[in-house]
Amino acid sequence: MATGSSVSSPVRKPRLVPACLAAALLGLACGNKPGKPAPSATEEVEQPSASASQLAPELPPAANDAPKGAGVTKHVAATSKDAECKPATFELATYLLRGELTLAGRSTDKGGEFATSYLILLQGKSQIAFAGYDGNAKRVSRDRGIGSAHEHAPHLFATADKWTVVWFDDDGLAYAHPTWDTTEKPPIEHMSTLKNVKPADVALAATPEGPLVVASPFGTEGDQLSLFLFAPIAEGQKKRAIGVTRIAKKPSSPAVLGDKTGYTAAWLEEDGQVLTARFDLEGKEVGLGTIAVGTPGKRSRLSLTQLDGGPLLVWVDGDRIFSRMLDEGAKPNGDLWLIGKGSQPAVAPIGDSAVVTYIAEVDGVADQLIAVRVGKGGVSETAIRVSDARTPVLDQPAAAVGGPRVAFVWTEKMGPAVSSKRAWIRTIDSACLK
Repeated sequence: MATGSSVSSPVRKPRLVPACLAAALLGLACGNKPGKPAPSATEEVEQPSASASQLAPELPPAANDAPKGAGVTKHVAATSKDAECKPATFELATYLLRGELTLAGRSTDKGGEFATSYLILLQGKSQIAFAGYDGNAKRVSRDRGIGSAHEHAPHLFATADKWTVVWFDDDGLAYAHPTWDTTEKPPIEHMSTLKNVKPADVALAATPEGPLVVASPFGTEGDQLSLFLFAPIAEGQKKRAIGVTRIAKKPSSPAVLGDKTGYTAAWLEEDGQVLTARFDLEGKEVGLGTIAVGTPGKRSRLSLTQLDGGPLLVWVDGDRIFSRMLDEGAKPNGDLWLIGKGSQPAVAPIGDSAVVTYIAEVDGVADQLIAVRVGKGGVSETAIRVSDARTPVLDQPAAAVGGPRVAFVWTEKMGPAVSSKRAWIRTIDSACLK
């Protein structure tokens, strides 16, 4: 990678009126249609400048994009006595036709617990499955279906004292708050205005208050990202619009997170640049935006994870995985680190660092699941091999932290002559990730 250089900002476009974004969330019309009055002077409408060709202020120069470090160079099996991981394993599901798995964890007075959700393909539709496990991978709530879905993977979050599962069905973006009580069928709520949005264009994250924050081109012309809250967990909380980015051109692969002081969004542009934006809790964008990674590249799978020291940005560039810390304003806050050669990363926060798990070749065995600790100071040279190196890992894995334990879920083939999949959950002590 070459060192990034200063990049000029695009021509500033009139921003989406916040009232229009809110109306779009509610499925209402907005805009100057025949017979409709123009927006009043009290609405927050950013008008074009007197000179339509005038450029917005330039973004600050991109940070140095030269990768640092050698990434992972050693691997230790989670089952090795030398690793001191104290692994616990459970066969999560068998004969799966789909391999998407999602996972969330939280601390308890007993150490920690985890929830899983995945697709069960039925005739003509998919069922959203939900189940619970303790820190030793013992089932605390048996698998059961909580709703029907399109052919898109669910998302699962630990939101305050509740679990929130999100998926797409015939009525739009659906969510539910299931519990361990298997006799209770959780009510399903919808954001029906997100009915025709591509799931790949929707990023979700939990917030400290409980609702989820969403980033999507929804409500724009595909040239910006809009942020909004939905899936409330407490009385008085409502879905609402937050704001709209200003510097995007054609955003894709969005990522988002919420913290105690606001919201951070990141996305890829067509040339692979990574741009970021920061909003306060009232929805005001802080600054113009930032070039987090300025060098063009074939990037994908962008993610944001909130650590104690700020957001951690992780992405795939070709066949390698990289990370960079951001500051509270969503600006680069440190070097660009090489994590390793691999694919399909998943990230879970653990204090001031993160557990990054991904699929890689280990000691000549292809497609194994490994996990490594990553932080502002770089990447640990030693990774834990989570899978057993007997068969390839097939699909996107997931990882989550619950108290002192870290859990992983992944799929493998049922057998040489069987096309269906077997899913595993394995927990380890977080202390073995050095």
